Amino acid sequence: MKTKSDKSELLLKDMPFAFGNGFLDDHAGHIMSDTSVAIIELIANSYDAGATQVEIRWPEKTGEPLMISDNGEGMTSDEFNRRWKTLKYNRLNEQGEDVTFPPDVKAHSRKAFGRSGKGRHGAFCFADVYEVETRKDGQLTKGKISRANLGTEPFHCEVISVGKANGHGTILTAIAVKNVMDVEKIIELVGSKFAVDPEFQVVINGESVVLLNLEGVKTEEVECAGIGKLTIHEIEATQQERNTRFRGMTWWVNKRMVGSSSWAGLDEKGSILDGRTAAAKKYSFVIEADFLKKDVKPDWTGFFETKDSRAVIESAREHVIKRLHILLAHTRKQRKKTLIEQHRKAISGLTLISKKVVGQFIDEVQQNCPTLSEGDLSRTVEILTKLEQSRSGYDLLEKLSKCSPADLDTWNNLMEQWNATHAEIILNELGRRLRLIDDLTVLVHNAKADELHDLQPLFAKGLWIFGPEFESADFTSNRGMATVIRKLLGGTDTELSRNRPDIVALPESSLGTYAADSFDDKGEPNGFRSVVIVELKKGGFPLTVKEVRQAEDYVREIRKAKLVQDNTKITAYVLGATIEDAELIRIGDDDAKQIIPMVYDVVLRKAHARTFHLRARLEAISPVMADKEVEETLAEPEQTVFFDSENQTD
Repeated sequence: MKTKSDKSELLLKDMPFAFGNGFLDDHAGHIMSDTSVAIIELIANSYDAGATQVEIRWPEKTGEPLMISDNGEGMTSDEFNRRWKTLKYNRLNEQGEDVTFPPDVKAHSRKAFGRSGKGRHGAFCFADVYEVETRKDGQLTKGKISRANLGTEPFHCEVISVGKANGHGTILTAIAVKNVMDVEKIIELVGSKFAVDPEFQVVINGESVVLLNLEGVKTEEVECAGIGKLTIHEIEATQQERNTRFRGMTWWVNKRMVGSSSWAGLDEKGSILDGRTAAAKKYSFVIEADFLKKDVKPDWTGFFETKDSRAVIESAREHVIKRLHILLAHTRKQRKKTLIEQHRKAISGLTLISKKVVGQFIDEVQQNCPTLSEGDLSRTVEILTKLEQSRSGYDLLEKLSKCSPADLDTWNNLMEQWNATHAEIILNELGRRLRLIDDLTVLVHNAKADELHDLQPLFAKGLWIFGPEFESADFTSNRGMATVIRKLLGGTDTELSRNRPDIVALPESSLGTYAADSFDDKGEPNGFRSVVIVELKKGGFPLTVKEVRQAEDYVREIRKAKLVQDNTKITAYVLGATIEDAELIRIGDDDAKQIIPMVYDVVLRKAHARTFHLRARLEAISPVMADKEVEETLAEPEQTVFFDSENQTD
């Protein structure tokens, strides 16, 4: 005898599988709700069936018949049952990627669009019931498909009859009760979604649809490393093609559009072009990426976000941005000259450098803010010009008014030979070095000066005094080497040592170590190429052999500590007021030696000589060039601006 529990378990086992009311809508997505997606999917089904012609009878209003017929290979009754009744029918496994053509049709190879079998649900976008009539191998199969009212199936598919018939192809019919679009829009839509194929024609209400033809347009190939090669077509609309179908970047896979055209996403700030501008209406790019077929969404509304799709999209964007900058250069130049003409009087009174600043500003704004209106850009240029006016001359005029006639002649001679940028660079560098020499002059001979140890920071900035090989700015204090020297000397306990661990402080001198990195073939630091030790004796202190020998110990200890490589050059300068032993002078004259004794007077003479070796630096500076568009516009006769083009888009 069965218990109550046994009966409950049996009832659960016998309960049929059920589908919620919204299952099919979720499964098919936009294919069942978006007219533009649905009709393209139904045409794509005919394309995948090997059709060379698709005829569509499109309703002019709701309640009229919709019919789509093709001359593809059609289906047998078994194939119809298998393909129409299988959810997520796998086209690739069942039929392969290549399209099969009817026996009497001779056509080139064709790759199928479909993969999941969802396209057939496009008919539900227009009606809840539709019929299919298909012919193949002498067999005629008629079926009826409807949205299911019960939860036991997502839709009901019924074979009404199976008979005999000649020919091949499929006809889908329905009474369109929803989502009916104007026929002209449908014709334009279909024409934009498929590329020209001499073996595929679409006719809507008796009118042959003109598919996209890319012949004769500029085409370039872009390699996406390890993924594939993009073919990018650059389209420039003529005056007669103002209503072009594309606006921005359009992606194509196997001669079919993926998603929709858009300028969005061309840089991190958003869109490089506003769709309302004349430039945006003039240029467009069609990008063929057949190798991304695997990443196309089932409804062809875009790509799945994968590593490959992201890399390919970024490559295409970089190419398009580069081309747009080239294509828009002339437009920007004309716009720039118009702005300069509007503010001719104010700009004419600026200095050459200020004119250049205004010109560069206009260039940068047009490039970085392409959607800025003409009026806003004009007002911005006006503000900048006023700022340049206040900055560029009045302070200078005031200073010149206080100069004597002789001083004015001197300034005039200087300005005939040098421009302001060159003079600023020279004077800044020369002033920095001369101030350093002045500071050294005050301290090096002062035996009682408490600032003795302040010399080390000065020499850290003035290694250039010792020769051109120390001009590099990458010499820095090295605390590790200073620690090694401090241990050699038995340590120090002065205030300076605690505050500046990179300097070794002794009762009558101080030591600083400065090192410059060396680099391997990859540009990575791999040690030190050069080390400089600077030992400074107090003012009035003579140099003896003892100091030189001590410096040799410093070099030896640093190498012994393995802080440098074997090929690292270590140079030690021992500086004092006088040299006691003539033998030391000969040591100092030998450039091959690591230890170089030198008196402060010689150091200062070297410093003065080095301050005037600025010719190479000056010659390396590019001269200030005038802004070409600014000068050209100002050189032309003044023109009258009759209207503001702020709201113009063409």
